Amino acid sequence: MAQSSPYDFDIYQPRNPKASAYYKCVENHFEELEQVWDDMYKSRYGYWRTYVMTVIYKYLDCGDLHFGFARVRCEDCGHTLKGRN
Repeated sequence: MAQSSPYDFDIYQPRNPKASAYYKCVENHFEELEQVWDDMYKSRYGYWRTYVMTVIYKYLDCGDLHFGFARVRCEDCGHTLKGRN
């Protein structure tokens, strides 16, 4: 017996990364982490690397369709790949 799904896989279902607890934690606390890094973590983990901010901002932007979206579909088999620009 086939299981039913609440999703129609033929229609794009956007995810909502902002609803996750991890996203909310990063969004709410990464600037605070940057501010206390030198005092609390530098001696153990080294200096705050500038690329960390780039990675964090890319993570926070991921899933936001305002920043681009791509969808590729194979004409032979119908397989679809979705991705952000």
